[in-house]
Amino acid sequence: MQELLAAIRAAPPACGPVRVVAIDGGAGAGKSSLAATVAAAVPDATVLHLDDLLDGWAGQFGYRERLHAEVLAPLATGRPGGYRRYDWKAGRFAEQVTVPVSRYLLVEGVAALWGCSPYWSVGVFLNVPRAERERRWTERDGPMRPEWLTWLDAEDRFFAEHPVPAGAVVLGSAIPHRHRGEVS
Repeated sequence: MQELLAAIRAAPPACGPVRVVAIDGGAGAGKSSLAATVAAAVPDATVLHLDDLLDGWAGQFGYRERLHAEVLAPLATGRPGGYRRYDWKAGRFAEQVTVPVSRYLLVEGVAALWGCSPYWSVGVFLNVPRAERERRWTERDGPMRPEWLTWLDAEDRFFAEHPVPAGAVVLGSAIPHRHRGEVS
């Protein structure tokens, strides 16, 4: 972890004045946990959860244009970005969320490396086997549902078609896992 934090601190910005740290991996890999750990360790960090930009279960990979146009492009010019947060319970987009110009923007979510390209300064991929990710997901949210299996199958196809880019840090399943919002 110390090596990753040192790499993040040393990375030059690639999005205007902002160092985007893209934290990628499949559902249940520990992306939110890693983002929270990094945010606590580096000054002036903002965390963006890609789940908040998705358009429900069908919008798994449809966020990239909104992320670029509404968040990353404004940040690249030194202006705050923003997006409408998806409310998973209501099944619709809800309030506007402002993304400030901070030193670090930690973008965590499935396909974050692809979604943040070419703006990321540091890319991280959490390489956790699907069986472990399924175990974590059911531990967190209950028995596996059909839409979750469809989601995981789509992830498998996406990662097969989009290999981890050169320069990204690949971490194994040793990342401590906790639920989003949980404090250790």
